[in-house]
Amino acid sequence: MFDKLKSIKKGYVKSRDKPDQSLPYAKVQKRGKWIRRFVKIALVLVGLSGAIAFIKASNVSQTNHKLIAKMKTYDDKLEKASMGQSAYSPSLNRYAQGFFQTYFTQSDNDDDKQKRLKALKKYFATNISSTIYDNQDSQKETYVGSRLLNTFTKNDVKIAQYQVGYTVGNDKNTIIRVFNLPFAQKAGQYTVLALPYATTEQDIVGHVGKIDQDDTNNATLASSHKVQAFVKAFSEKYVSSKASDMSLIMKEPEGLEGQYAVKSIDQVNVSGSKDNMNIKYLLTLTDTETKLEHSEQITLTVSPKGSTYYVVKMIHTQGGLLN
Repeated sequence: MFDKLKSIKKGYVKSRDKPDQSLPYAKVQKRGKWIRRFVKIALVLVGLSGAIAFIKASNVSQTNHKLIAKMKTYDDKLEKASMGQSAYSPSLNRYAQGFFQTYFTQSDNDDDKQKRLKALKKYFATNISSTIYDNQDSQKETYVGSRLLNTFTKNDVKIAQYQVGYTVGNDKNTIIRVFNLPFAQKAGQYTVLALPYATTEQDIVGHVGKIDQDDTNNATLASSHKVQAFVKAFSEKYVSSKASDMSLIMKEPEGLEGQYAVKSIDQVNVSGSKDNMNIKYLLTLTDTETKLEHSEQITLTVSPKGSTYYVVKMIHTQGGLLN
């Protein structure tokens, strides 16, 4: 019996000393090493991607700031350009007329003077002292009316030019003067930046351009039966038809829908070649309702189409483009 126990014990020891083949330790250790490497690489990549994303976001932010700055610059330039020419703004007109009515209404009564000062404070910039428009010694003035003449920009300041009518004292004769009103504008609101100052009305009538026209004339083409017949037929169809009915003979259809009738066609002038002609003429029309007459300058750019011509372009001047 003891012999049997010894043999069992020996077998147990031997079996315990043998390595367990189900646990390949070297392989597990190697696999763990690769897993750790993979995790480290992944963490590095995540860190790099975060840095790259941050850099890209910073670049996008800088780009957006630059775009916003450029847009503001363009808006400012556009605003200055638009204010550099005469323009009419109903809201500005209401504001300025209200200001001039208050400014040119002065009374001998002290209470009225205080009311005027209080009203003017709403118009002037907040950093302008009321002492500069508190005309205590001024004579009685009565506002008659005003009208907008022009708006423009001078030294980066917007100016509204107005013709103002007012009376002085008990004299009923209206004095008419021109004043420039410096103002600021933002979000549909206005502020007076300085006292209105006297000026003279700008002469808006002048010779500032000429029409860009070709004065050459192909007398042979102008007098040809084909051109004369086309000008007559086209003009009559143009005054009697709707724009949609002109689409077969015009690239950009126009029509007067029978409101006028052709009275006469004069001064036909043709330049260019047979394949690309400019036909200029004076078209006199009669209003079918009032029978009044008026004349228009017409220039047609035409190209051959079958036995007639096709109107590529029609302008209502003899040359059209202004220098």
